[in-house]
Amino acid sequence: MLVVEMNSQTKFTPCQVMPYGGGGAAQEVGPPKSICTSGAWSPDGKWVYLTLSTDGNFHIWRQRFPGGTPEQVTSGPTAEEGIAMAADGKSLITSVGTVTGTVWIHDGKGEQQISSEGYAGEARFSADGKKLYYLMDNGQTQGYELWVRDVGSGATDRALPGYTMHDYDVCADGKELAFSRADENGHSKLWVSPVNRRSSPRQIPSTTMDDSVHCLPDGDLLFRAIEGESNFLESVHADGSGRRKVSPSHIFDLINVSPNGKWALVQAGGWSDENPAAITAFPVEGGEPVKVCLNFCIPGWDVRGESMYIQFFVTSDQNTYVLRLRQAGGLAELPTEVALDGELLKKMKPVVVIPHQVDSAVSSSLYAYTVNTTRRNLYRIPLQ
Repeated sequence: MLVVEMNSQTKFTPCQVMPYGGGGAAQEVGPPKSICTSGAWSPDGKWVYLTLSTDGNFHIWRQRFPGGTPEQVTSGPTAEEGIAMAADGKSLITSVGTVTGTVWIHDGKGEQQISSEGYAGEARFSADGKKLYYLMDNGQTQGYELWVRDVGSGATDRALPGYTMHDYDVCADGKELAFSRADENGHSKLWVSPVNRRSSPRQIPSTTMDDSVHCLPDGDLLFRAIEGESNFLESVHADGSGRRKVSPSHIFDLINVSPNGKWALVQAGGWSDENPAAITAFPVEGGEPVKVCLNFCIPGWDVRGESMYIQFFVTSDQNTYVLRLRQAGGLAELPTEVALDGELLKKMKPVVVIPHQVDSAVSSSLYAYTVNTTRRNLYRIPLQ
């Protein structure tokens, strides 16, 4: 059988063929280190067809099985997703199109589009609200570069030319930024760089895969460490020393960190077998975890920590709900006995409803968000 698989970082890995009844070794198919999201057999069982990416663009590949060499079937600026083989094996149907993401700012003047090319997202304001950072793949690099916009003047430039990354954070003092990027073996590692670029970025040595990095107010870094098949919440000094586990508990994902560095919001099991995607707040300096959402919500804070922003993952509700906090950098008092949704949040007073999924906010009147646009259609691809 042909298997699509994710690793412990919830990232797609190369597809594999393995015996249906077990008892035999699995064999990777497709190019090494590829990201494979779907596949299909030819009707005669002699070929596997794969939707995968080797450079950030998803195309159709095929490989004779067993013993064949991967061959690229489609190419070009569009991306192909999904495969439905024709019964005669002479063609396949796939979804062909493009996805673009544009970053917008909402302020006192209304809505302003910040980016205009390729795919941009993951916007984040600096602690003083004067700069907006975001990741962008403009098609000229193999991955996402960090860009920065001066909110006052509108000047925009690459923040760290030549370095692509998976995720990032700008430290509160505005002098350094931390990010994660893959090494030559495809393993994610942490890096630190001065914002003024007067010295080169430096990698933090590690024997594990590390990502989802956040700066703490004291200059330490908080991140997700992948040790084998388990993920942990860990911290380290910016020079690579003093590494420690924040909690012995396993986590799935690190979602967010409070501006004062006291709370880390993680997706972790432990509530019940029925709610493996629940969100929990871990105290960074030790103590008992606090339940936040029974279901997979996406909570965060504005840059001052004065309000909590809550949205929902994989849902038709595209709003962000803003709850004022009694104590800056604290946690909102949310119901944890039932699955949280927008209707419950609207009953909490006071609440502000923003009609976008906010990436980052200075306040409920100054925030950034991403607009994704998908243009796709079904095409029949003839095969030789």
